[in-house]
Amino acid sequence: MRYSVATRPIDVVDHVLRLGQQHLRGRHLAAFDVVAIVFATYAALAIRYERILSPADLQAFMPMALAPLAVRPFVNIRAGMYRRDWRFASVGELVQVLVAAVLGSLAALALAVGVWLVFRGTLLGPSFWAIEFVLSVGLIGGGRFLIRAASDWRRRRYAELGGGQRIRTLLFGAGQAGAVIARSAMIEPKAGVRPVGFLDDDPSLTGKSVMGLPVFGGIRALRQTIAATEAQMLLITMPTASGPAIRAVMEAALAEGLDVRTVPPIHELMDGSIDAYRARRVKLDDLLGRPLATEHAPAVEELIRDKKILITGAGGSIGSELARQVHSLHPARLVLVDRAESPLYTVLRELEVRELHGRGSGKVEAHLANVVSRARMQRLIGQTAPDVILHAAAYKHVPMMEEHPSEGVQVNVAGTMSMLDAALAADVPQFIFVSTDKAVEPSSMMGATKRIAEALVADAARRSGRAYASVRFGNVLGSAGSVVPIFLGQLERGEALTVTDPEMTRYFMTIPEASWLILDAAAMAQRDDLFVLDMGAPVRILDLAHDLIRLSGRAPESVSVEFTGLRPGEKLHEQLFYGHETVATTGVNKVLRATAGPPPHDIGIRALALLSGALGESDERLREEAFRLVSYIADGDGAVEADQVGPGVPVMQPSAPAGELTHAAAYMPARESGEAIPTS
Repeated sequence: MRYSVATRPIDVVDHVLRLGQQHLRGRHLAAFDVVAIVFATYAALAIRYERILSPADLQAFMPMALAPLAVRPFVNIRAGMYRRDWRFASVGELVQVLVAAVLGSLAALALAVGVWLVFRGTLLGPSFWAIEFVLSVGLIGGGRFLIRAASDWRRRRYAELGGGQRIRTLLFGAGQAGAVIARSAMIEPKAGVRPVGFLDDDPSLTGKSVMGLPVFGGIRALRQTIAATEAQMLLITMPTASGPAIRAVMEAALAEGLDVRTVPPIHELMDGSIDAYRARRVKLDDLLGRPLATEHAPAVEELIRDKKILITGAGGSIGSELARQVHSLHPARLVLVDRAESPLYTVLRELEVRELHGRGSGKVEAHLANVVSRARMQRLIGQTAPDVILHAAAYKHVPMMEEHPSEGVQVNVAGTMSMLDAALAADVPQFIFVSTDKAVEPSSMMGATKRIAEALVADAARRSGRAYASVRFGNVLGSAGSVVPIFLGQLERGEALTVTDPEMTRYFMTIPEASWLILDAAAMAQRDDLFVLDMGAPVRILDLAHDLIRLSGRAPESVSVEFTGLRPGEKLHEQLFYGHETVATTGVNKVLRATAGPPPHDIGIRALALLSGALGESDERLREEAFRLVSYIADGDGAVEADQVGPGVPVMQPSAPAGELTHAAAYMPARESGEAIPTS
């Protein structure tokens, strides 16, 4: 006999299961439980007395034997056993079944003893209650997990027969994330992934099975595994893996002609969800040669929860990510400030959507305002009375500030002064200034203005005694106008990649991690603190370009690279510390505390004098005055080598030999928290 696809016996079973799952209600489960309890009670008596009991035999155990039937259904109702969708049951639901069974046994035992004291009769011993408990758990719990198994079977069958085009995929990483992804991919055909096996460098897993899929071995077994499985794609299922580990796996897979995907790193999974739909292409962030921060300092939640937080530059790369992370920590009020309308509106809408999905809370308001406007900032901060200000508003592009030094001074210096004055007037207890490594031995107007702003923050902290501090760090990957988006645009247009110099390096960090660590630093901030984020090893820009070429699916030698030379204000290499600064570790990994002498007492007066020349009338004179003020702040310490600086930039004169600075991260493994690390 021949069957059509719609009339095969297996489809009839599938149809019945689907109807049963659609119409199964709590009352059906309650009826099933009553039958299961009666059977468990009878079976426990039969096992206890090792014989089949007749109705006459059962009379001797009445009414005590009815105690489970009288108690368990009501305990199950109170435990919520009829309110869950058991198609998606997991460990949490198993715990619920066990708790309900234990409570039911205890209540039934208490009831049976009470009945025996009144009516006497045959007392049911401990062995009966133990057997009845095991049988009740097996029947009640088993029935529910049968629903889960039937649901999975139906979804897997649909995925196999009618799930559309799916790519045969090897999963690298047979841990918990790999198991979850494999199961999700098996029952979610729209994810487009057909798992065919695992690879894992843990030799103890080789030859075993995870989610019904074989573990073939480590990365060395890749070629023979591809031949055995006909895999077309490798999915890296290691959300906590380091950059070098992901790079090694990716390069091996690309060499074998596989398409490569990965699941997001753990900091992108803050909502806790992970499934086959989260698979994406490997990004440059994933290859960053540094382990990512994934746990906040304990005091961060105390800093944010139920507090009023104001963020300037909230439409920018760092400001918008700070807004997301602060919002996820449930402030009472989140005030977003930016002068750019579209980015500010975008982040406001995003936070509203995140709150609808339960990924944040708190009253959010956006203010279109310029931080340079002293009157506007005085009113805004006075009215909102924030507990913490995160000042991220700034001009950041070095070449632009070389062309427009007056605007750089107005925003980066005058804007910071405006915010500080308004914060002091409103008694804001905490102020965090977002700085940059370009403020160290600056060769650009952007760096010089940021260094002056650091000194202004320190001066405000000294005068007020409040926790006003700065956080200094290097470049972030993917910010607007930075090197990564530029490279990606050039690759998309088929152009040569433009690199300043083959030896140029920069410190890099992802935007989420930088924002994460800023909040960690804020939670520790005291008066006049200067925090420096440990950026790891500097990265050659040329290596960055080659990585992006590989990630685009091409060989590095297939795309030409043009070297353009240093632009005005640029350096070959950046530094994170001044030579005279002493650096200490903190209680938080990757957050360092730099200590230097206090800022000049007249820094505010000198900054005002600088502002008086920021009118666009004499840019060269303004540039000279800015660098003179930076030299005054540093008291002549440190300098940048002349051949490291782009054309047309004043160079600070050293009073100590250059090149003596050692990055503090090199000392960190051998240092205890709080121990001083000399940098000169």
